[in-house]
Amino acid sequence: MASYRFCRTDDIALLVDAHNACRGAGCPDPPLTVDDFKRDARELGLWASSCMLAFDGTTPIAVLLGAKRSDANRVQHIAVSAEHRRRGHGRHLLESLRHKVAILGPPRLVAEAPAADAAACRFFERCGFSPYARFADFSADGPLAVDRQANLVSPATIDELLAAGALDPSPSLAWERSMPAIESRRREIEGLAIASDVSIEALVLFRPTARGNEIVRLSARRAEPLAALVAALQRRRGGAILVPKVSATEVDFAVLEALGFRRGSEYIGLMADLAA
Repeated sequence: MASYRFCRTDDIALLVDAHNACRGAGCPDPPLTVDDFKRDARELGLWASSCMLAFDGTTPIAVLLGAKRSDANRVQHIAVSAEHRRRGHGRHLLESLRHKVAILGPPRLVAEAPAADAAACRFFERCGFSPYARFADFSADGPLAVDRQANLVSPATIDELLAAGALDPSPSLAWERSMPAIESRRREIEGLAIASDVSIEALVLFRPTARGNEIVRLSARRAEPLAALVAALQRRRGGAILVPKVSATEVDFAVLEALGFRRGSEYIGLMADLAA
């Protein structure tokens, strides 16, 4: 008979090993490391006491990695070893976290599943989650649309954009693009903006990564000012530009595509109604 338990900080290495063993050989993502776990704890709120393990004897057969912030909880990853799937282990882990969150709060529990993974989306929906948002990855390797407002681009700090009310705190944003994630990474984030006399017309916040320049937040109603910001970013940094898990509340996807960005993977944001 399987056993289940929530974890502690001294279980991090065990959680990492269990995640890598349970996720399956076909997973395209690189294996998780202890350093990755600690980085996600700092930047994304990954919380050992929100993580769970299922065991067959002493062997981990399923794992749930959970994150926690003051306003929400997140199911970051959930995996069951191939030989133990379809036996209710994943659902048991998820229901246990749901009950804990309902008691201890905060009452918002979210997950993000690949839109192409119908089985994962059905799993969350069977466990009481409902879709609330859709996200998509965008990227560009070469020069994009020509800008005509280069002289209007100015550096902008996170504090300046917050003071101007230009950074949307909406909970419909992806977890990695929310204000807590931006605050946790603020030392490596730079900003560019175009401002009129009355408001910020467009902005981008970005940071360097191993794969290219990652835009962690953007806002623009029209393609032209966004083109100027992206062109300025390319001139400053060069290389690929990545916009992971952006939502239509930040920018119309058609605006990004008009500038030459390619749409990649898409994700469904799901949320559990803990009041039910």
